[in-house]
Amino acid sequence: MQNFGEHLRLLRNRKGFSLNKVFEKTGITDSRLSKAENGSWNNLKIDDLKKLAKLYDSPIVPLCLMAELFDENDIEQYRSTFKNVNLLDDEEKKHIQSEIDFIIRRKR
Repeated sequence: MQNFGEHLRLLRNRKGFSLNKVFEKTGITDSRLSKAENGSWNNLKIDDLKKLAKLYDSPIVPLCLMAELFDENDIEQYRSTFKNVNLLDDEEKKHIQSEIDFIIRRKR
């Protein structure tokens, strides 16, 4: 399994970006990104990861997990157990959440 730095380099290379191009698009200096790609990623902040995730078209949560900003237990309560929930629009999700809230209120 590749480490976080290797993963960042792979994502950057897949997009065909140089370190300088990433700097131009995100403001993250090439030296900071190079250090991160070589294993010293503690100099990257969450805002940096958000920028990189967006630039690389990569989900932020797996990047944060790989960077050990949090672990699976930290996100367990936010994980949906429903299949195909990603196919719902925001209004449909709000409707389902209101039904869940109603059921919970009845139980109390």
